[in-house]
Amino acid sequence: MPVKPPNERLENYDLKFDSEVIKQQTDKRRARMLAKQQEAQAELCSLETRCKELLGAMGVQPHLYIAYLNFCREVWKKTRQFTGRTLEQEAMVIQGKWEARELKPEVMDRLRHEVFTLKDPTP
Repeated sequence: MPVKPPNERLENYDLKFDSEVIKQQTDKRRARMLAKQQEAQAELCSLETRCKELLGAMGVQPHLYIAYLNFCREVWKKTRQFTGRTLEQEAMVIQGKWEARELKPEVMDRLRHEVFTLKDPTP
């Protein structure tokens, strides 16, 4: 198989990054991208509300909410990539990170179970 000469590679590179072509492609996708973003933001806001309600019910001090919300946001991000056992394991890895930052495991366990309906991963 012959190797492409450098000038042909440079020409292909230049075509790929033509700003007008990129703008046209982005304009075609914009409505779908915006709809997906609106859906994701609504889901995230709902999640944060549920987390805050649970944190309040558990008597967590308000100045700690942001750390627990960050934990929840990380787990939520993983829910958009994984499911099942893999998601459960990923959530435990994230929980380990936040335990190292001195968040209470029992609070994070309840958030995982009640907000995300995740079980503890089985070995």
